[in-house]
Amino acid sequence: MIKDSLIYDFFAHPMRIYYIFAGILAIFGALVLIFRIGDFISFHQFIFLELFCAAAFCGFLFTAVPDWANYKKSLMSYSISGFLILILALISQILGFNGHIFIAIFWSFLALVVSFWLILGKNYDNFALIFLLFSITLVEILGLFYGLNSYALLHCYVAGIILIGFRVSMTLGNLALDKKFGKDNNTYTFIPNPILKNISFLSIITLAYATLLNLNLETQGFIAFGAGLITLSLLAQWHYKFFLSVHYTLIYYILLLGSGILYSAFGLNLLLGLDFSSKILHGITIWTLLGFVFFIFNVSSLRHSGQVVLNLPICGKMGLGFLFIAVISRVFLSDFWDSFYITVPAIFVGLVFLMFSGRYFIIYKNNPFTDDPK
Repeated sequence: MIKDSLIYDFFAHPMRIYYIFAGILAIFGALVLIFRIGDFISFHQFIFLELFCAAAFCGFLFTAVPDWANYKKSLMSYSISGFLILILALISQILGFNGHIFIAIFWSFLALVVSFWLILGKNYDNFALIFLLFSITLVEILGLFYGLNSYALLHCYVAGIILIGFRVSMTLGNLALDKKFGKDNNTYTFIPNPILKNISFLSIITLAYATLLNLNLETQGFIAFGAGLITLSLLAQWHYKFFLSVHYTLIYYILLLGSGILYSAFGLNLLLGLDFSSKILHGITIWTLLGFVFFIFNVSSLRHSGQVVLNLPICGKMGLGFLFIAVISRVFLSDFWDSFYITVPAIFVGLVFLMFSGRYFIIYKNNPFTDDPK
């Protein structure tokens, strides 16, 4: 691989290859749904819940963890290895073999590599992250024997988003403070509430295990409702005019708000014995999972492409609106017209990641990778 080539740059800085790959997978998944390709129900689930999320988490962790652990060696071998495993998973599934085996191998690989880097760097502050990665690995391995519990997997991912979102929110808050007071004159530091973050993480990961263990629906509903309320409580720290007037903190706020409402609704649905679980869980998948992943893709990509003053491109702002339409279509309108059930949400989700992949491929191509400006 030639050192000054674009492909070398992408694999040397895993965020770039994995984010673009995740974007392409999302587009592919949307096309599978729109054109009803093969067993499109299970195939789109495999693409979005397993391949896409694996690529998204790997892209972020292979960029952030070496920084947290002060790991300075080349990431190329790790980057290529993980990518090949995901390609094998995709090809296996397309050819009718069991691609889940490679997904289980991938999460085992990711959990071990991240643990190795953190231990090597004597960074023992990320127990929750390690626990999360091995929890996802456990869900995947159990899925090989008993069938994948996709909802437990979804809740694991959301728990991961709470962890990653905590660090991202710290950056966003401090950038907003710099914007208001001026970087040189700002004497304030934004530190999001770690206790609320921990309770939120614990409640959602507990919900994942409750789902995995198939506890009764009332118990799952109680935990989900609590998770929704604690997620809503995270909003209080953003209730300042200047936070709500800056686009990136406002987007983060809206994503949290929607997530809290959806989890609360999911909990109430189970507690009251209603029949809206599938709709709400799809809402959580589109809004919380895809929404936060898309937003973090934008923020981390810009921060690692030399942009000191954060300003999301128009596609980054439009994406949230498109995902909102997809959620409204799938959750509220799907009873009125068949296309609102699959086609319309798939089109808007596909458009979000089509815009992302196109715009950020150009950004990556034209801007060298940089460390996160502190």
